[in-house]
Parts: sequence; C-alpha cells; structure tokens
Amino acid sequence: MSSERRRLDGRIISIIEKIAKKRATGLVISELERIAYRAGVDEKEVFRVYVEAKNAIYTPRFLETPYEKRILFLPQCLRKRTCKAEFTEDGYVCQECGACGIAEVKKLAESLGYRVYIAPGGSLVEKIFQRERPKACLGVACWRELVLGSIVAEKYGVAACGHPLLRDGCFETDVDYEALKRLIRARA
Repeated sequence: MSSERRRLDGRIISIIEKIAKKRATGLVISELERIAYRAGVDEKEVFRVYVEAKNAIYTPRFLETPYEKRILFLPQCLRKRTCKAEFTEDGYVCQECGACGIAEVKKLAESLGYRVYIAPGGSLVEKIFQRERPKACLGVACWRELVLGSIVAEKYGVAACGHPLLRDGCFETDVDYEALKRLIRARA
C-alpha cells in the first residue's frame, strides 16, 4: 500500500472516529459506509473504528453501573445447528444443552444480576430498552449490528459496550468467551 493511500485511509478513519464521538444516526453511518467504500476502505474497518470509539466513551459509565442495572444481549447466531432453544417474544430461551457457550455465559451474567437476552436481531434491542430501562448494556454481535445497537443505546441514554464476534456470518458464529466473561465481571 502506498504512503499516499495510507494517509487517505488514516484521514477517513480519523473522520469516522470524530463522528463516532457525536450522536451519529443510521443515515450518517450509511453515508460513511458509502464514502469508505468509494475510497477503498474496508466496511468492517469503518464499523470497528466506530465501535471502538463508542466503547472508549461509554466503558467508564458501563463499569460504574451495578450489575443489576445491566443487560447482556447475545446473538442467536452463536447457537449451534442442533440448538433446541425456544423462541419467545423476548428472543430465544436457552435450554442449557451445552452445545455452545451461551448457557455458561448466561449463567455467569445472571448470577451477577444481569438480565440476559438471546436476540434474533436488532429490533428486539429497542423493545427491551423501552420495557426494561437499563442503565448499561453489553452487546455481542458482528461489527455492523454493534454499530446499529450503539445508535439505539444512545437514543435511550444507555451506556453500551460492544463485544465483537470472532467469526460472523449469521450462523454458528464464534466469540472469545473468556474475554466476554471478563467484560461481564468488570467493574469500576
């Protein structure tokens, strides 16, 4: 990659970081995607920078929030093909079969006081925020969904931290479970 190209990418990323510190709407994010695409910057890199900037802003408030005022959103895509989870209006209900790591993470979070939801998609997040009124939220998702979740969290004044999937793809994804458990336990 040429030095001119690196400077251009760096400027674009710098702009995205500045915008992330403001209340960016979905329309702004969509426009950033288009600009980055035209400039040849990888979309995931745009989302990663945005989420990391938001995490830097909201992590201190997240860590100061008592566990019982936190919500954990896990994506349904972490489930295995053989999953027998029951689908309800609040997302999936884990049957604790042990085929994936959801049950262990869910038990840990609930033992601390978190409310845990296994979300089929981002639309559930807003519904839960309206009903539960959490002070803080930890969301696990792909970069794109973390950006969208961040926008919804800001709308409701929720201190949100995003934890990215290691492998996305909407089916049998993966996450660093040990890092996630450390984040769940984290306090100020």
